[in-house]
Amino acid sequence: MAPANVKEAVVERGCNVVGRLPYQLTRVGPFLTSRMPPLTHLLGPWVDSGNGKPQTRMARRLSIVRELIDQLPRTDFFEQILDPSLDDGLAVADGLAFQDRGFTVAPQYTFEVDCRHGVDSLWDGMHFKTRQHIRRAEDMFAVRAVDDADTFIAAYSHNIEARGWVNRLELKNFPALHQQCRTRDCGRVFAAFDAGDSPVAMAFLVWSPSTMYFLLSTRGDDPMDKGSVNLLLWAAMKEANRKGLLFDLDGVHTSGTARFLCGFGGHIKTRMVVRKGTALFNLLRYGKLRLSRNETQYFT
Repeated sequence: MAPANVKEAVVERGCNVVGRLPYQLTRVGPFLTSRMPPLTHLLGPWVDSGNGKPQTRMARRLSIVRELIDQLPRTDFFEQILDPSLDDGLAVADGLAFQDRGFTVAPQYTFEVDCRHGVDSLWDGMHFKTRQHIRRAEDMFAVRAVDDADTFIAAYSHNIEARGWVNRLELKNFPALHQQCRTRDCGRVFAAFDAGDSPVAMAFLVWSPSTMYFLLSTRGDDPMDKGSVNLLLWAAMKEANRKGLLFDLDGVHTSGTARFLCGFGGHIKTRMVVRKGTALFNLLRYGKLRLSRNETQYFT
């Protein structure tokens, strides 16, 4: 059962549901906001645009998405990352509907590898330095699935604390999420273990009928470890190949991340981030970027 603060806009045509837009409401100090729920990297509308020519289906989709947006409650801030691959690619037009309703639309980049090709083709498509790191890591680490969610939580928390970072990721619901993924066969944790059988890197993979996502990962702070994450990504690519899926490396936020991920032979893809906020909230939100992590209580 969804939490009480998770709501959904719905559009019907006759007796059929043709559009859904889930959202989560959260109080942040005096502000009412709607952001992505924890451990959710893509959201946005689900739409049945029906049959017909592409332009007919596109017009129908735009109309449905506008109706969904019009049902959203008034908030001080709204933000979602849309999946443009839905509905035969027609979802790329959702940004037009949000833009028409006064939202800003910005790009977010990710890398996608088509793992439906043969494993040899995937290996050949990687940069030679990436393959070197994987070969060295294969001599040092063994990759296997981990079915205990608490093991992942402990490793993630330990690695954050070891670096002196602030853990801003909510993991209290991770065991239930992991269990549901295992029950539905749509997600699993994989880990790279050293010779002493200690996990040096872990990753939580989830997948839909078409795409696998590198949703969440963690690595120890050993400066000599140059390849455990490479090895996990390669293991994920082979798993996606066995399942006949695309592999989304799930987000590129810096040029350094882009250089690392492009070594795996994927192609850059663009997602859309839709946002809308009041003037006061936007002023405080952008002001937060100039403050240290612990200097404000409202925007954590």
